[in-house]
Amino acid sequence: MAEFSIAEPKDEHLNGEREPKRRRSAPAPLDLIAAAPAVPEILIDVSEDGDVLLVVTSGWVMRDTAGFRCSAAALSLASPVFKAILATPIATPLPQPPATNSAFTFASTSPSTEVGKLVPLREPDSDALVVILNIIHFKTIYLPARLAPDKLLRVGTLAAKYQCVDAISRACAPWFDSIYAANLRDDTATMAQAAYHLNDAVFYTRFTNRYILTAPRPMKAIATIQSDDNIAGALRLRHIAAEASLRFDIDLLLELCAVALDKESKHYIDCPPDTDPDPAPVGSDPAAICAVDSQAAPSYLAAMRDAKLWPPSAWAKDEIGDVVQRIRDSRVPDYDDCDKCDFCLPLTEAFDAKLKLVKKLQKDRLWGLCLDCFKAGGLFQGTCRVEHVKVASAGG
Repeated sequence: MAEFSIAEPKDEHLNGEREPKRRRSAPAPLDLIAAAPAVPEILIDVSEDGDVLLVVTSGWVMRDTAGFRCSAAALSLASPVFKAILATPIATPLPQPPATNSAFTFASTSPSTEVGKLVPLREPDSDALVVILNIIHFKTIYLPARLAPDKLLRVGTLAAKYQCVDAISRACAPWFDSIYAANLRDDTATMAQAAYHLNDAVFYTRFTNRYILTAPRPMKAIATIQSDDNIAGALRLRHIAAEASLRFDIDLLLELCAVALDKESKHYIDCPPDTDPDPAPVGSDPAAICAVDSQAAPSYLAAMRDAKLWPPSAWAKDEIGDVVQRIRDSRVPDYDDCDKCDFCLPLTEAFDAKLKLVKKLQKDRLWGLCLDCFKAGGLFQGTCRVEHVKVASAGG
């Protein structure tokens, strides 16, 4: 991620020359307020012995301000952006706080005593900033037990902005876990983006896996609070690949029935295929075609039809997860093949082996996305944090 530059007040004319127009109109990456604001209305002790006061303006029209007393060392260690901000020549005495009933207030400080820096910031999402500051300062006692999906996404977006994802991502795992256990389908895409911003590979895979298995077909466009076209495009491609994998699984089962019904498998009783039987003795019945294979195959097709696995039109509009569950619940149909001869296909045993193979493939398959491969643009060459079979693809 590119380093954030620090916005400093500059004169329009530098050394008697007019600055280029493009440089003057370039917006600052971070909203640092040039002039120090008045004493904030609310003062919160994030760190009791902090030496930095972050004065956060959370509004654009009604500029409500709140002060957060923090540790410069903790901020600099957790975030290179905050480290760069604190390195600017801003040294303002921490002001005498107003009278308040808040439990998180400053101790009495002389307004003329310079005890640290006052850093004004304009941050509309002050709620998410409070969560991040508490995590950075190990104030886990003030963290909520659960966090709403949209707020967790805002925390992840803000953490990416200040480049402190590594410092807070582990603390967000319980919130991901509670949301995942709640199984709220409407929030799946939102949580996939939150896991991406917070660099949580495990929950990124879990939520994208759930999205693929529960997405309606045909797949609709993803609509979230903050749409990420790259993630949405990768999910659409993976959904197409998942449907193709599902067709392949069902084709493995259909292949046995096709072989059993093929004319090359047709044979007389106790005779190999493509071989005429010996002439029957006079007065005895002529040789008959063995019908074990030709009668067993339709029974397996009927079982797949009853499970809505065949033909493909039976599950054309169903969720992929529903079809996977049907295969998981499938059993080899009962068929009495006691009349089979030595040249009949071992259809019952082969169908059972194929069904077990398909179930294992689906259990081990990565239906969703791997975060490491997604960030690598296709296939991560190292060891991914989520174990999966690596197949080169555009979506990771």
